[in-house]
Amino acid sequence: MDNISIKKITMNKYFSTKKHPNKFEIMYSDKFKMYDFTILNNNKVIYHYHFKNLKDITKMIQVYK
Repeated sequence: MDNISIKKITMNKYFSTKKHPNKFEIMYSDKFKMYDFTILNNNKVIYHYHFKNLKDITKMIQVYK
């Protein structure tokens, strides 16, 4: 079985408010060299995609902020 290293970042401190209940999660896979990016609103997935760089993720965060 392959050894997969996944790093997970959850930033709900800035997104989990009554005005902006969105939060996002970013996981990085060393094996695939990709970021798994998910945006949740009230614990429901409203966006999920895989990115190769953080610049595109930063753009998406600004949209859903």
